Amino acid sequence: MKRKYIFIIGGSLFLFWFYILINLFAPGSYTNAESYELNYPENKVIEAAEKVRKDNIYLHIGKGWEDKDSTDYWHYIYFNFHNRMLLTWTRPNGKNNTTFAFVRIQDSNSEWNDLNSIFGYFENRKIKKALEEEILNKMKIELEKSRNKQKAK
Repeated sequence: MKRKYIFIIGGSLFLFWFYILINLFAPGSYTNAESYELNYPENKVIEAAEKVRKDNIYLHIGKGWEDKDSTDYWHYIYFNFHNRMLLTWTRPNGKNNTTFAFVRIQDSNSEWNDLNSIFGYFENRKIKKALEEEILNKMKIELEKSRNKQKAK
């Protein structure tokens, strides 16, 4: 019986450390980003994000936060989220699909923190839910409006 508990605890510890090691060596940039697949071309997703930010005064940002480099793999979009800067990006995933991601958020000291790595489980869920409600769902509404306008033509 004692052996069984030692085996269960040892196995659980092994799995926990294996999970930690996998995250340490995860390939690519922005491995902790919370990404969403949208069935729209990237230019439409960017337009929707810009419109949501423009139409919602609390999401506005100051000058100098625009992505001016069109040669890189990601298109960066910044939001003012509860008085903290939020970094998001888009990237094409085929002709009519786009990946949109919440990447980093600034803390009270203006330090950038990866969204899914710095916060605890429950706080992270709360933040992601707020991001989805205040930004992503509004973007989806704008994208649907755009799609319906295209169909009407």
